[in-house]
Amino acid sequence: MTHILRLASPLTLALVFAAAGCAAAPVRPAASQPALAAYFDCVRETGVAISAHRAQSADDQAENSVGAIEATGRAIPGAILEIDAAMTQDGQLVLMHDDTLDRTTTGTGRVADMTFDAVRRTRLTATDGTVLSAPPPTLKEALEAAGRVGAIASIDLKPADESATLILARAVVDAVRQAGAGDRVILITYSAEAARAVAEMAPEMMISAGLNDLDGLDGLNPPQILAWTGTRAPRPALWQALETRGVEAQFGTLGPSGRRLDDVYAADGDVSEYRDLVRDGVAVIATDAPLAVMSVLGAEVRAAARCSR
Repeated sequence: MTHILRLASPLTLALVFAAAGCAAAPVRPAASQPALAAYFDCVRETGVAISAHRAQSADDQAENSVGAIEATGRAIPGAILEIDAAMTQDGQLVLMHDDTLDRTTTGTGRVADMTFDAVRRTRLTATDGTVLSAPPPTLKEALEAAGRVGAIASIDLKPADESATLILARAVVDAVRQAGAGDRVILITYSAEAARAVAEMAPEMMISAGLNDLDGLDGLNPPQILAWTGTRAPRPALWQALETRGVEAQFGTLGPSGRRLDDVYAADGDVSEYRDLVRDGVAVIATDAPLAVMSVLGAEVRAAARCSR
């Protein structure tokens, strides 16, 4: 879930929309929050949730695959599975992180330039290089798989620009509603403008919004927001300030191999630094090494997974 700030004017957003049509938690009016809001309040109070980057937990899995979704969801109680939605030339939603098929499938070419049938004729490649029998899944298949293992799907939108983001967001929101999955989905946004627009589009769903300070909450409904706070350095002061506003903090230990905090923490064979993140106020750890996080924080993860949703 590598978050990069992208800017768009309110006018651009308006034009796009015109075109695209626990007990321990604080008590909030039910009408003002998504179904998952109380769940994340409870997670913050009782433990921590693990968000698996591209749904993977092992190198013999393909990222953004049904196999990875099911395996990771079974291994991590209450898992959040970050997946990447993309749209084919003929308007169908599939999972794909990159603009092209080249890195993760047997195919080549831009997803946006290919028909759904052409994408589905390719086969996924696992991180260890194994060619699998499965094609890139549809978003519907991914949501169904996440539901089978009781996981939350955190859907990253992978467009070329901000206008495309919002067109894709509308298609994703419609697909999630058709699947009846709105109470187990997070929508990932990259700018304050996009967060406000998507939050208004889907008030029943949780929104991941990149926040550098509390001013970023302007125009947003705090119960609907999970704050993305970066991948480079822990920010305890921000996490604690967000908690005073009832907003859960996410922090990423993921990233390029060798530089990500997952690798930095593992370099000495002791990954106890994950525990420090929870102590300092993180409610969701987004990671490329979910099983390593689980090895340190298993009790906290299982406690959070017992929160009702």
